[in-house]
Amino acid sequence: MINEIEKAVSSIKRHKPLILSCTNYVTMDFMANSLLAVGAAPVMSIYDWELEELVRISSAININIGTLDDQFIKRCERLAMLGKKHKKPIILDPVGAGATLARTKIAQDLLCYVDIVRGNASEIMSLVNSKNKTFGVESVNTMEEAKKEACMLAEEHGITVVVSGERDFITDTSQNQIITFGSHLMPLITGMGCALTAIIAAFRAVVPDSFEASCLATSYFGLCGNLAEKITDKPGSFRTAFIDELYSGNFKEMSKFYAQ
Repeated sequence: MINEIEKAVSSIKRHKPLILSCTNYVTMDFMANSLLAVGAAPVMSIYDWELEELVRISSAININIGTLDDQFIKRCERLAMLGKKHKKPIILDPVGAGATLARTKIAQDLLCYVDIVRGNASEIMSLVNSKNKTFGVESVNTMEEAKKEACMLAEEHGITVVVSGERDFITDTSQNQIITFGSHLMPLITGMGCALTAIIAAFRAVVPDSFEASCLATSYFGLCGNLAEKITDKPGSFRTAFIDELYSGNFKEMSKFYAQ
């Protein structure tokens, strides 16, 4: 898979796809810098009147419901409809789904538009069972517990589902993949999951198959974490090292993790 990852990253750097993000304000900077590091062109728009113009020139759309208000919800809904209209791949991050009924319903309402949804185990489970709860944005469930719901979600909506955590599970019902790369420091960085969703969007911009794009992006993201952990054991410096690894693409070192 490392050759496929390298090919996809090279394609991102060569084509510089525009990734249009309607996203939260807490982790916007980290997402934008992660996209820049991998070679994509991020646009983090909050202006309703420019959305359709930006959709037309975008290569993929990233919707993240981390910070909600009435205007933001309407913007997400309009962006999803515009993305569908213009046949752009849409990647959804249902941040905090399961924490409140509002978050769960908003995420569920967007599912009919999306190609890929990426969330932690509890968020994914709540999209199938509204009674499943999260602890804010933290998962209280494991990837193994969420596999059944992930497959149900993928089958019902015809989408690819990414369950991220200590181990990642990716499914589109016809095929499944478990990915074991990553660092124990990654959960200590605010917005790491948000950044993963953005990177999946960048890969989907150059890889037409949603399942393949999700597997390649999630593997690359985790491998960058593995390499960053070799540089530092502190979360603050890890964030910087991680962005550097996204930029560097040290595929020779990454290939060693496949041999372990």
